[in-house]
Amino acid sequence: MITPALPRIDGIALVLEDAMIVAYDAAAMLSEFGALDVVVCATLSDAMERIRTGLRPALALLDIDLGGETSLEAACALNESAVPIIYSTGYEADSELLTAFPSGEMLLKPYTAEDIAKALQSLGFLTA
Repeated sequence: MITPALPRIDGIALVLEDAMIVAYDAAAMLSEFGALDVVVCATLSDAMERIRTGLRPALALLDIDLGGETSLEAACALNESAVPIIYSTGYEADSELLTAFPSGEMLLKPYTAEDIAKALQSLGFLTA
């Protein structure tokens, strides 16, 4: 059986996710797609500090709802630097909350590596 080529992340990935088990699962999946390093942030303030101090990831995977706040500020800052964004949410993809966010691909939780691969391909990540 021929294994299809997977999209490759060339550089650092950022994961902003308040549920640490989900965050580390996502980081492991992004590493499988070639991310050189995966920076995991559990809070918006941590992510914003890293962005302000120069983090420019090749990809960001942002949880929409961070337990009382959203990742909107990080999404806007990353969008200004043209960082491709994959969002993850437990909400419906057409929720009114999501209309304020910059464009990106959407994953509904729980998601798989196959879901991430499809999102990466949609964002233009090519196979190695």
